[in-house]
Amino acid sequence: MRVAWDQLAAAYRPAAISHRRQIPLRVFVILVVVVVTAWRPTFHFLVPWAAACIVAQIVEQQALRHFLSRAEPGRAVIFNLASDVLLAVVFGWASLPIWALGTPVATASAIILVSGSVLTALMGAEGCVAAFLAAVTPHMTYMLILPLTTETRQDPLGPYYLMGVALFALVLGLVFAWSRRTFEAERSARRLAEAQTAAKSAFVAMVSHELRTPLSAILGGAGDLAREAGDARARDKAALIADAGAMMRALLNDLLDVSKIEAGRMSVEILDFSPGALIDETVRFWRDEARAKGLALDLTGERDLPQWLRGDPVRIRQVLNNLLSNAIKFTSAGRVALNVMAERRGDGWRLAVEVSDTGPGLSPEQLARLFTAYDQLGPDTARTFGGTGLGLSISRDLARLMGGDLTARSPAEGGAVFQLTLPMATGSAPAVTEAPASAPPSTPSVFDRSPLALVVDDHEVNRRLLSHILDAMGVRVELAADGETGLALAGERRFDVILMDVNMPGLDGLEATRRLRLAGPNSTTPVIAVTAGVSDAEREACRAAGMDDWLEKPFQAATLQRVLWRALDPDLVGA
Repeated sequence: MRVAWDQLAAAYRPAAISHRRQIPLRVFVILVVVVVTAWRPTFHFLVPWAAACIVAQIVEQQALRHFLSRAEPGRAVIFNLASDVLLAVVFGWASLPIWALGTPVATASAIILVSGSVLTALMGAEGCVAAFLAAVTPHMTYMLILPLTTETRQDPLGPYYLMGVALFALVLGLVFAWSRRTFEAERSARRLAEAQTAAKSAFVAMVSHELRTPLSAILGGAGDLAREAGDARARDKAALIADAGAMMRALLNDLLDVSKIEAGRMSVEILDFSPGALIDETVRFWRDEARAKGLALDLTGERDLPQWLRGDPVRIRQVLNNLLSNAIKFTSAGRVALNVMAERRGDGWRLAVEVSDTGPGLSPEQLARLFTAYDQLGPDTARTFGGTGLGLSISRDLARLMGGDLTARSPAEGGAVFQLTLPMATGSAPAVTEAPASAPPSTPSVFDRSPLALVVDDHEVNRRLLSHILDAMGVRVELAADGETGLALAGERRFDVILMDVNMPGLDGLEATRRLRLAGPNSTTPVIAVTAGVSDAEREACRAAGMDDWLEKPFQAATLQRVLWRALDPDLVGA
């Protein structure tokens, strides 16, 4: 029986949403009818009718709120159907005294009132049979009994009226059946599209994870070759490999970001940050590339920014990097300018960052599709400049996710101007923490007492890469190809640190860590998650499982060194 109620509630939910949207229209109609006609003595009955309608509307509104706020409403749908019947009975009652006035206009008005209510119920049912019957049955009953309420019941043409009502009911049923099929087809298509989007997102996430593993090896190996190369030519080749790997990583991050945005899983963080420092660091990062093309890169307005704001500095930097990269890429001569300003808005701020260039500008057609994912300005753009056409689409989505927007225009004098606007809360300086006695050195061998690390990863390339880098740092390594083997090794001896792959077949890294924390010689050993995803939800899952830190794939030796520095006992770290 519960299954039947759940099915009815699921079918009724679209109707409930539609009914909630119709509330302002119903109240407006009731008030207009009263204001227009109730001043005449003949229509004084409309005042108590309007009051009763408002009460019935309040009852329905409360029932809708109760129904829509529950994840599993079940039997609560009964109250909604009852409120639908109550509202239809009260609203349709006005047709009886209007019909009783006996004039042709009054008779037509009563029929129009009931017919309009029936059509409104048809639209609001959203293909739900129960919602349709609950709202339409009282009105059709009124339509049938109207001739019987006055002397018109003796009218010899009464049977013809009843035949007309029957035909109206037949047409109404046919229209509802057609609309129901239409709604079901639309919902089926929406569910299919959502399933396809979810499948695409899962596929992109899987491919991202699989590509990040060899990419880590490419970047790590290139870094080692650059450090160990004995001549400039070998170092140049290693740098070429590293640059190609970094380009692959950027493309991979774009694909993963757009997949998260489409799936509604992208989130932003709220942190205190210095906007002036963020802007200055971003511009300094791109200054060499602009200089290499013979472009001037100007920055104005940063001195007038508030010292601290609250927002997501990582995502803001990502948007600015996209804008500056595009401006430099598409400008062959002249300058790229970044102007930043902050306006006080109540207790917060409105941050506006404008990136302009002296490039070829944008046509109206190009502006119209500028922020469309996977689209580029012309057929030669991808061949000439590279990229996936995702940067601006992601940037605008991130801006809107942070409560702002990203817009573009092309001035008459040429070039393009992109403006990022974001609402910001006033921030405060973060608490100052004491720095460790010594900073981690940059030389490969950084550990005095050769700490022992357990590497648990199902991918051989990843195990080999981690083993190679850790060995160069002076870390002894034990390898495990799956979670079960890792737990077995962890049960036999004490490790100084455990690097745990999160996504593994069978026993994954999260469950392996949970079991590790229960008992044994490594129940308190630092566990570092090695993962391709570091979203807020994924980090929280790692923390909940008992992991202490995380290393994002693809990683470099310096990043791994910093993570180990945080995790290991200071006595194990070389001075």
